[in-house]
Amino acid sequence: MDAEKIKKGIRNNYKGWLFVSPLVLGLLIFTLYPTVCSLVYSLHDTDLVNPMQNFGFQNYAALFDGSNASQLFWKSLGNTFLYAVIYIPLSLVLTYLLAWLLNKASRGTYAFRVIYYLPVLIPGVVVGLLWQDILNNEYGIVSAFLDLFGAEFDFLTSDHIMGTFIAIQFFNVGGGMIIWIASFKSIPQSMYEAARLDGAGGFQCLVHITIPLSTPYIFYNLVMGIIGSLQVFANAYVLTGGTGGDGDALLFYVMNIYNTAFDELNFGLASALSWVLFIIIGLLTLLVFKTSRWVYYGEEM
Repeated sequence: MDAEKIKKGIRNNYKGWLFVSPLVLGLLIFTLYPTVCSLVYSLHDTDLVNPMQNFGFQNYAALFDGSNASQLFWKSLGNTFLYAVIYIPLSLVLTYLLAWLLNKASRGTYAFRVIYYLPVLIPGVVVGLLWQDILNNEYGIVSAFLDLFGAEFDFLTSDHIMGTFIAIQFFNVGGGMIIWIASFKSIPQSMYEAARLDGAGGFQCLVHITIPLSTPYIFYNLVMGIIGSLQVFANAYVLTGGTGGDGDALLFYVMNIYNTAFDELNFGLASALSWVLFIIIGLLTLLVFKTSRWVYYGEEM
């Protein structure tokens, strides 16, 4: 392509480039540039104040050398995977069943949809602060209720805090519910009518029509659930005050990255942790895509 064709292309399309320029500049400045910088930081020892030193893979090696950074790395990675393994399947099943129940047009259905979706609008930091007060052993509502029956239970000990946090997360089931309802609306009603004429009941329609035709949405929610669960941060950080809870039982991976960067000012190690997480998420997402033959799309039907 010669220079004259390039100039002609710019003259013909400059208005389009002007419209997309804010997005392009935003991606370059706020996504691409920080990504490249973090890769450079991960290969140096830096606190972002003094000049970078010691180019090499020492930050990555520190994650496997048995040091304190290595112990926190494995602890936070184990906590994050434990949370993801428990939360993702339960979340998919519960939000699916909730949406299936609220998909029927009956009195009060729309009100219940709004009620279930409202907690999704609350920022994660606010959610963490609310539950921190609710579960407080001294003045929390839950403790006061248990005192009426002479019972005591500490929800934030190392043995219970993970289960407590997972239970808290289920107050946000409304977000997934909306996607499932959209999937149900996309299924032709004629398929249900034909199934009922053949004598199929509600459960048979669910198993043989609703679930198979919802697999694209199941696939989407699974991928987004993996990505989101491995990056859980805000409510856990606020709930534990950034400490990770009793015995680091709620020290998640992104929380470890944050503490390494802003508490220890070790941005090189924090960047290395970020890139390891990027690789883990990428590999898991690739695995899900490679094993997605169970997903049925419209052109395959």
